[in-house]
Amino acid sequence: MGQPLYNLHNHTPFSDGAYTIDELVEAHLSLPDVQVAGIGICDHLFCTPSSREAGTEREFERVFGRETREYVRAVHEARQRWADKIQILCGAEINWQRNKSMLQCVRNMLAGIDYVVFEYVDWAGLTTLANQARRWPCPVGLAHTVVSEQFPTTSMDQVVRTLANARIFYELNAKFLPLDEHDLWFNLLPKHRVMVAIGTDTHDDLSVLRYLPRLYEYAARRGLGERIFVPKIAEAAPASVQTAQPD
Repeated sequence: MGQPLYNLHNHTPFSDGAYTIDELVEAHLSLPDVQVAGIGICDHLFCTPSSREAGTEREFERVFGRETREYVRAVHEARQRWADKIQILCGAEINWQRNKSMLQCVRNMLAGIDYVVFEYVDWAGLTTLANQARRWPCPVGLAHTVVSEQFPTTSMDQVVRTLANARIFYELNAKFLPLDEHDLWFNLLPKHRVMVAIGTDTHDDLSVLRYLPRLYEYAARRGLGERIFVPKIAEAAPASVQTAQPD
């Protein structure tokens, strides 16, 4: 395989993952016959089990601000530890339904995050996100979204054009196996300027990592080899995320 492999969707105990960042790195580096260039830590933010619902922007910042900064700091520290072995990207998975009323607040709390993916976005949510996508401080994508199920009354052509116009990337996820069931959608993507991220959505089963080559090969067969999304890494974590800030 000619291109470097990146797996942008891995969870840690910060949210609902079973493996630490270091354990995930070691698992990727140990894959037989596969050289992984980078992994994305992509934990759920703004809805972690330690936090409660927040009804106002001030309360939202108070509830989620410190833990988000601690998360970013932990990922950036791991990036430095493994710098000579593998790239570590700092992502975030955001539940659309839980956070759609606090988008401005969420945007203001993403210092040090390289990319975000939204889960459970409906069509009204996608149009809202598309209208705001360029206001975000980092690239925005859709996580493990089966288009025919998530947008059942909207044509695939309209969905792909919305993604392309807003520069929202789309995740090819291991959850889609068997992949040929999604040929109709992935045959449409190369006709539009939509970037495709690769992710396994790793939680408590490291065996999903073995699917990485299959995901890349499928993307290449569908003419998406040049559309693989790899976010840019900030040169350094902002000062506000290098040390925990008091609430």
